[in-house]
Amino acid sequence: MPDKDALYIYGIVKNGYNWKYLGKGLNEENVCTLKEGNFSAFVHDCEEKPYISEDPNKIKELIIAHNKILNKAMKDFKGVIPLPFNTIIKKSENSAEYNLKKWLNDNKERLEKIWNKIEGKREYGIRIYCEQDKLIQEASDNTEIKEIEKNMEGKSEGLSYLLKGKASYKINEIVQNRINQFKQKFYDDVKTVADEIKVNVSRISISEEKDLLLALSILVNEDKVDKIKRILEKNKDFSFQLAGPFAPYSFAENEAKH
Repeated sequence: MPDKDALYIYGIVKNGYNWKYLGKGLNEENVCTLKEGNFSAFVHDCEEKPYISEDPNKIKELIIAHNKILNKAMKDFKGVIPLPFNTIIKKSENSAEYNLKKWLNDNKERLEKIWNKIEGKREYGIRIYCEQDKLIQEASDNTEIKEIEKNMEGKSEGLSYLLKGKASYKINEIVQNRINQFKQKFYDDVKTVADEIKVNVSRISISEEKDLLLALSILVNEDKVDKIKRILEKNKDFSFQLAGPFAPYSFAENEAKH
């Protein structure tokens, strides 16, 4: 591999090979391993500048190419410590190769800790959705709500308004409590199978009729994915999306060094 100004890094694996060809990466660049000690980085030569474009489709293609290398690494090396798109090691008074190897050696204990966590595992994304209208209807049928509505009969406009507000507040409280119960139940059930689990903050919904109940990232062995699916399918009142496998971005620390 010729010595250029910088090295673009896709990710890191343990017990890799020096100069092992992995495939075509960004812009069809040849990606090879660069080894130091027990760890190898997947790299290609590049200039000292990030890959940018005003064309969003081009950026999408570059990110897909980046992840394609990570996916291959996961298959070939039982895992990968992924680095973010546009992670670049530059040269200084020393070459980019020297700087990368020094960094791998200086961080070997931290890399060992991360590798022990993610080896043989994949990341999956889970989104669980509920029909909020259905939950509201169920809450509206609550005995306490019915009693409030009954008390509204024959009351003055002002008092009816106050009682209606009380009923609305109580419905929202019941719905929120039910949502929290469902979220905790799904979380606890998935946690019994997943090695690690993280809750993601999101409000993405499938449609206007369905709302996101819970968004999770999980780290799990491939042979446990079917068990995760069975857990999610147990309750027919909810729908879900299971996406993956992905390189374990959510569970590997950001090891980028620019």
